[in-house]
Amino acid sequence: MLTLVLLVALLVVLVLMVVRRRHLGRLASLATLLAAMLGLIVMQDSGLLPTKPVPSPSARP
Repeated sequence: MLTLVLLVALLVVLVLMVVRRRHLGRLASLATLLAAMLGLIVMQDSGLLPTKPVPSPSARP
């Protein structure tokens, strides 16, 4: 669900960049942020990002 929301937000930002042609720097920064978040989510879902196992509370010395 989050991936879908981010994808729609990215498409809206890209359309705004083409249509309005104002605040291109800010919109480009926002588009880069959204694309990076989408990329990280996709990479984590496919297993390409390593994750640390959460230590169990009983493992404390």
